[in-house]
Amino acid sequence: MLKYAHYQQGKPIVGEGINYTIPTNGDFLWLFLSKPSIEELTKIVKDFSLDFKTLQEFSRANHSKRYSTTPFQFVFVDYFIEKDKIKSTRLLFVLGKNFLITVVPQPFEYYDALFLRLVHELTLCKGGKNIGHLLYHFLEEDTEENYDVLEKTEAQIIHLESGVVNSKDINVHEIVALKRELFHMTRRFWASAKIIFAIKKGITPVVMDKQSTNLLDDIYHTFQHQIDMATAQKEMLSDVLDVYTVSLSNRLANISNGLNHTMKFLTA
Repeated sequence: MLKYAHYQQGKPIVGEGINYTIPTNGDFLWLFLSKPSIEELTKIVKDFSLDFKTLQEFSRANHSKRYSTTPFQFVFVDYFIEKDKIKSTRLLFVLGKNFLITVVPQPFEYYDALFLRLVHELTLCKGGKNIGHLLYHFLEEDTEENYDVLEKTEAQIIHLESGVVNSKDINVHEIVALKRELFHMTRRFWASAKIIFAIKKGITPVVMDKQSTNLLDDIYHTFQHQIDMATAQKEMLSDVLDVYTVSLSNRLANISNGLNHTMKFLTA
C-alpha cells in the first residue's frame, strides 16, 4: 500500500496509490509504503532514481545501517508497542531535497496511525515547513515510542525480580532471551544515533537550517539516553540471575541438610 502527503504551501494533499505528483517549486512530498507491490516499487524507483535491490532487501538488515548518500538511504530497526506487545520491524528511509520515502515490509496499525497523526501535526506547525521538519517530527514520535518499549521491558524485569525474591520457579530462558534482546536494542539504538549524527553534519541532500539541526540534536541525545536505560536494564537482569543463583544454592543447601538429618536418624 502506498500513501502520500504532498505539501503545497504548507498544506497537504493526502491520497493513496501511485497517482502522486513529483514536488516542485518549494513543495515537498512524503510517500509512506507498507508491504509495497512490485508496481509501486517500480514507480518510485523510476521517479526518484532509486536502487530496486535496496528496496527489496532492506527488510533483512539486522541492525540500523546507511546504504547511500545520493539520495540518502538508511534503515532503522524500529521498536514499538502494538496491542500491548513489543514489536520490531525494519524501517527504510529515502531522503531527498524535497521528498521523504518511508517503507515498512508489513502493514502495522501503529504506522498507519502515525502517518495520519504526523500529517495533521505538521499542518498545524507555525513557520516554514520542509523535509527537515517532517523528518524531525517522525523521529521524535518514533523515539518517544522507545520509552514505552523500555518501560515494558522494565516491568518484565520487575516481575522476574519479584519471582526470585518470593522463591518462585522462574524461566531462566526468559531472562536470557530478554537480556539478549536488550543487548540487540542497545546496538540498534547506537547505530540509529550514528545515522542521526550524519544527517546533523549535513552529508544529506536536505538543507538543514539551524532550527532543524537543533531539533535533531534532541533526537540524538534521546537515543543516547535510551542506550543508557537499556544498558542499566541489562545490568538489572544480571543481578536477577545472581540472586536466582544464590536462592537456588540456598534451597539446595536446605534440601541437603534435610537429607543429612534424615540419614543420621536412620543410621542411628
